[in-house]
Amino acid sequence: MKLTDKTGAKSSPIKLTEKSDIPFVLAFRYALQKKYTFEDLSTTDLKDFQRFLDKVANMTVSQVDKCFARQPDKRDKYNNLQVYHYAVTDSFRIHVVLENCAYHVLRLDPNHKFHK
Repeated sequence: MKLTDKTGAKSSPIKLTEKSDIPFVLAFRYALQKKYTFEDLSTTDLKDFQRFLDKVANMTVSQVDKCFARQPDKRDKYNNLQVYHYAVTDSFRIHVVLENCAYHVLRLDPNHKFHK
């Protein structure tokens, strides 16, 4: 039984990993790791983080990746999930894991001490 008479080029399926239109969602599901918490941030660091949040608030994942993503360390895992690094400033990084369509913050690293 034929479902259609149309012939020609097949359309390619949309990959589940396509991220062009998915909103960038930052969340705090896990406790921040010691020495990488809000308590460890200076007033300047907090202001830098707020500016970062303001910038990414209406961006998609691919836009944030293009502007702020840094090369992940393949050995940096949390609960068997790859940890990704995003630049808040030249020296400030946040470390996150992707889970349930949100990036969960694990570390706030204002001086880029982790993996330097």
